[in-house]
Order: sequence, then C-alpha cells, then structure tokens
Amino acid sequence: MKQPVAPNAASARAPAFFLALLLFSVYLLSFNGRITSSDGLAMFAVTDSFVKRGEVSTNQMYTFFGTKSAPAPDGEVYSKYGYGISLFAAPLYILAWYVPFSGLMQVTLLASAVAVALTGALLYLTARRLHFSTRVAVVVALLFGLATPAWVYAKEFWSEPFAAWMLCAAFYFSLRWRDERQMRDALCAGICLGLALAVRTTNVLVVPLYLAYAFVPNDLDRHRALSLQIAWRSLVIFLVPIFVFILSIALYNFIRFQNPFTTGYRADETFSNNILLGAYGLLFSPGKGLFVYTPFLAALPFGIWQFSKSHRRELFFILGLAAGCLLLFSAWYYWWGGTNWAARFLVPTLPFLVLLCAPLVKLLLAEEGQAQGAAPTFHILRFTFLILVLISFINELAGVAVNSLTYRLRLTNLSTNPDWDSIFVPALSPLIGHWQTLKATNFDVAWMRATPDAMQLDWLVVTLTLAFLVFCAWLLRQSARGKFMTRRVIIGMFAALIALAIFSLARYADDPRVGGNAGYAELLQTLARRASSDDVLILGDDAQARFFMNANRTTLKWYGLSRDPARWDEKTQSVIARAVRTRTRTWFAYDDAVDAPNPVRAWLAANLTRAEEFRFENGVVLALYKMP
Repeated sequence: MKQPVAPNAASARAPAFFLALLLFSVYLLSFNGRITSSDGLAMFAVTDSFVKRGEVSTNQMYTFFGTKSAPAPDGEVYSKYGYGISLFAAPLYILAWYVPFSGLMQVTLLASAVAVALTGALLYLTARRLHFSTRVAVVVALLFGLATPAWVYAKEFWSEPFAAWMLCAAFYFSLRWRDERQMRDALCAGICLGLALAVRTTNVLVVPLYLAYAFVPNDLDRHRALSLQIAWRSLVIFLVPIFVFILSIALYNFIRFQNPFTTGYRADETFSNNILLGAYGLLFSPGKGLFVYTPFLAALPFGIWQFSKSHRRELFFILGLAAGCLLLFSAWYYWWGGTNWAARFLVPTLPFLVLLCAPLVKLLLAEEGQAQGAAPTFHILRFTFLILVLISFINELAGVAVNSLTYRLRLTNLSTNPDWDSIFVPALSPLIGHWQTLKATNFDVAWMRATPDAMQLDWLVVTLTLAFLVFCAWLLRQSARGKFMTRRVIIGMFAALIALAIFSLARYADDPRVGGNAGYAELLQTLARRASSDDVLILGDDAQARFFMNANRTTLKWYGLSRDPARWDEKTQSVIARAVRTRTRTWFAYDDAVDAPNPVRAWLAANLTRAEEFRFENGVVLALYKMP
C-alpha cells in the first residue's frame, strides 16, 4: 500500500485555491455573456422553467426546440439533455433573479467558468496526491486550464465542462479513499459520479472503471478483517448515491416523456458512424483533432511509460476512460459535435490526459545538474515542449477570440459543404479560419463592443481584472513556495473575486449583442408590472427568445414561436389552445413591422377577445387577450 499524501494548507490547499481564482479571473476576462449554442439554450431554458415555475419544459423556443428532441405525449417541448447542467446553473440563476445586477443568462453562464476553474484545482490536488511536486502540479493545472480547449468551453454553456469537473472530482476522491480509507471520500466519489450521470447519461459506462479502480484490491493481504469490512461498507456508501441519481434520471425521463427509459433523443440519432472515421476525426483531423489543437499532448507516450512504473492502476484507469470515451463518440452519428471548438466530446478526458503529461513536466522542470550529463538533449526537449505548449495556447486564443458561429457564417461563403470541409480541409480549419476572421467587430469578449463605425472598450473592467489576475499569480507563487496563507487572505481574495464578477456583470448588463431593443425592454417592464403567474405569454418571434431568457424576470409561462407562417401547424395550434384555456389571460408580444401578416395574431383574434394593447419603440407591440 502506497503511503498517503497529507499535504497541509500551505503546501496544497492554498495553491489549489489560488489556482482556481487565477483560472476563473482569466475566464472572466474572456467572458462573452451569451449562450450561442442551441444545446446551451435548451439546458438554460430548463433552469429558467424550474426555478420560476417548478417545470422542466423548454417552450421558450417551442418551434425550434421541437425539432431537436423527440415529441412528448403532452405536446410540450423538453430538452433531451441531462438535468445535471441545469442543476449546476440553478444557484447562479437564483442569484441573478433576486439580485438583478445583470442579465439572468449572463450570470448563469459563469457556471461553466466555475466548473473548469475547479477542475484545474482538482487536477492540482490529484497530481500532488500522486507524489508530484507542487511546481509540477501547478504547471499541469495551468496547462489544462490555458492550453487546452477547456479554456474555450469555460465561456460556453455545454455539458462537457461539468462532466469533466465531476469525473475528475470522482477520481480525486476515489484516490483519496484508496490512500486514507475514509468513508466520507467514498461517499463524495459516489456523489460526484452520480452527478456526472445526471450531466450526461452515457457516463454510466465509466462506473465499472471507478469501481475497479477504487475497490478491486492490489493484493489479498491488504484486505483482512477490519480493512475488508471498511472496504465493503465504503463500497455500499459509494454505490448508494449512484443508484439514487440513476433513479432521479428515470424519474426525470418519466416526467417529460411518461417513460423512464426515454431520454428525448430522436430515433434517427444512433451510434451508426464508422468508428475509424470518427476516431481519426476526433484525434487527428485538421478541424477537430485533439492532438492538432493541443500538440503538447505529444508528451503522452513518455507519461504512459513513466506511469506504468509508479502509478499503474491510475494509468489503466485513465487509458480505459479515454479509450471508452473515444470509441463511444467515434460511433455517434454526429461525432464532430456540431459548430464548436475542437473535439468537444473529448473535453471530459482532458484533465486525465494532461495528468499523464506530469512525468515529462517533472523531467523538464528538473535542474540542469539532474539531467545526467545529457544537457544538449535535455535543452532541445525542453525547448520543443515549450514550443508545443505555446502553439497550444495560441490555438486556444483563437477559439476564445472568435466565436465558432462567427467563423461558420464566413465559411458558408467559402464552401458548399462547410461542416465537412472545416474538419478535413486544412486551409478551412478553424485553427486558421478564426485568425482570418479576427477583427474588432468579431472579437468575442463582453468588455469590447465594436461596430463598423465605433469601438467601445471597458478599460476599467479590463484593468481591475488584470490586476486581480496578477495578484492571484503572485499569491499562487508564494503559496507554492510554502508560504503560509492566513484565513483572512483567503477569505479576502474570495470576496474580491465575487465583487469583481458582480461589478463586471453589471457593466455588461446592457450589451446589445444579447439581443432585443428598446421596445422589447419596455415590453418586459410592462409585463413585470401587469402580468401575473397565472397568465401565459406568446412570443411571436423566437429570434428574440435569447433576449427574453436573459431579461424576463416574470414567472409567467411563455412560448417562443417562429414567425414563419408555415411553422404555425396543427400541433402548435393545439398546444397554444390548451395553454390559453388553462390560463387566466394571454399576452402576445410581436413586432408589428416584421411580423405582419401574422397567423398567430389572426388565430388569437378569432378565438379570444383583445382587451388591451401597448405599443413601444421599433414597432414592438404587447397585446392582452381574454377568453370571450
């Protein structure tokens, strides 16, 4: 049995804390304040519905989301994704709702940054527990947080950051349990793994890996008498929360689709892809390949060799998890994951893959005298690795600077098959295309707003964030050297980070890129004064749904409909008719300049009595209808 590592606050917990703060401050600097993916909007819509009304529907973009998921028996629209992301986002959403210093979506989006920053801290703690030095552990955590696609996903609202966080946490607590045999660690590992299932149901496939890693003994002599009894009790404690979460997922499915085994994925969404094509695309293709976006992972062979000598059990676990994830999503029909950065589906494996780079980092951080006389080779190796890290960092900067959708729009003018060509044609790879697309009007950060005629920079936010970042780096360096950090310093830095985040979000509150206009803003203010929770709102243009999800603080249920008359079909009419019958009053928001003629307005006029009408700027209209 290897000796447990018991790092004290100065040598382990303090550096982990400052690492998390440092990474979060970087992510706050690259924050854009907008959910741009349909997946992210769907998961946010679940949070919005649940916090406000105790529901799990995603009717806020009824027409669009209805094409993304399998139909539900009650006609409502539900997200096909796990509830875990929506659960993690709920605390920040509640904070934004009751402390309205910024938009609901803008505040909630910080959940991804929190997840990736905490994953970096956990990676540091894991490396320390595996007997790597503080310097090596800090470098490994920074490599993960700043030189892999995790940085880009810290500003997006996908499931991958949360899956990486929970899988890494479950591994860390499993490692702690193996070292110290504390049942609380087994419980924490089980809870984190259960949450990983709630984030993405396919994570159930890695449960046997965690079981084998934590509870299969290295030799029989270790598990006699009391030790064996502790192991069995801990195994039960580990499994109980996992089963609870599995039951909660079944209940969630039943609430949405009246079937505990229906997740909402359509029948045509299958694992039918050529695995070799998917594996090549996810690992080596010019537009998605993990090793192309993160070339410093070339250190993996050396790391595998070194782990096989000293951490064989951890090596088998990591290789099993990475291979399982690769094979699973290589077979998925949509293996490239849509318009996004790098190999999105492999992001949860990044903390583990970067951990395997720790032996090479340890070697390269060694003093020259420890290079055993091979100074030229040692310097060449160090220089090569630094170049690969720099390339990785620059690659992620491209993903941070320009949103993937921005480049996708440009690509439609360059290719007749933009999705495929961006993956397999090197000249059209996002790694090149994002730099070609980079200009002031495309710069994807909240503190910079540029139009063809003007540019606005929030220098105060940038200056404060950079100052905080530099101070965090200094404190990290001091704590990594073993300097004791008082509780007052730690609490003060945490409070300063919260204040900085609140201040930044307040400055971003009026960002026009979130959508809407002055007319829709006045409309929402009128709704807040006049509407009640028993009413229903119909939004006649779901292109405004993102703005409504960010700024609407009323609790009334609402449906976002397409303004395309062809989408006003029989099913949609049936759902709206039921909603109207079961609510006291119906509010209809539309743009008179854009939507006329409007079949929804015609239907409401034919079936309800128009009671009031409010007109605002830009042709925005809010009409109140009552049952005749």
